[in-house]
Amino acid sequence: MNHLNSPSKSPLALLFLVQAAIFLVALAISISPARAGEGHDHGEAASTAVGVGSPRVASHSDLFELVGIVDKGEMTLYLDRHASNEPVLGAKIEVQAGAITEVALAQADGTYRFAHPVLTQVGSLPLSFTVTAGNQSDLLAGDLEITDPHASHAHDDTAYLWLGGLGWPAYVAVGALAALALLTCTLITARRMRHPARV
Repeated sequence: MNHLNSPSKSPLALLFLVQAAIFLVALAISISPARAGEGHDHGEAASTAVGVGSPRVASHSDLFELVGIVDKGEMTLYLDRHASNEPVLGAKIEVQAGAITEVALAQADGTYRFAHPVLTQVGSLPLSFTVTAGNQSDLLAGDLEITDPHASHAHDDTAYLWLGGLGWPAYVAVGALAALALLTCTLITARRMRHPARV
C-alpha cells in the first residue's frame, strides 16, 4: 500500500510548494503599494518641488547665463556670468512673459523672483529677459513648458482605483481571498490525486 501511494506524494508536495510561492509573491506585491499609499506622504516631493521636475527655462549669451525655475506660479531666477559662473548680484531683470512685462525682484540669497498668474497656465510660454548689470546689458530668451502638476499623480493613482480607494484593508481582503482560492485548489487537487477517477 505504501508503495502504491508514494508516487502521489511527490507531485502533491511540489504542487503545494508552487502554489505557496505564488501566494507569497502576490502577498508581497499587494502589501507594497498599500504601505506606499498610506497618508500620501509628499514630503520628498515637497522638498524637490523646485528641482528637476519643475518647469524651467534656461538661456545664455556671451555675458550672462540665466535659469528660471517655476513653482506654484512663482519663478526663481538664477543669474550668473557665463564665463566664470559667478552669481550676478544687484542686477535688473525685466521679464516679458507673453503680453506681460514686469521686473523681477532681487532676493537676499542672490536670486531674483518673478510671480504672475501667467506662470500657472498650462502650455508653452515664450519668455524674454532684459538683463542690466552695471554698464552691461543683454537680452536672453527661451520657452517655458508648463504641464499640469496633477496629471502625473492622477496617472499613478489609476493603478489602485479598482480597489475603490479603500486603502490597506482592501489589500488584506484581496490577499485573504487569494489565499482561500489557493487553499481550495490545493485541497481539490489533493483529493483527486488520492482518489483518482476509476474508468
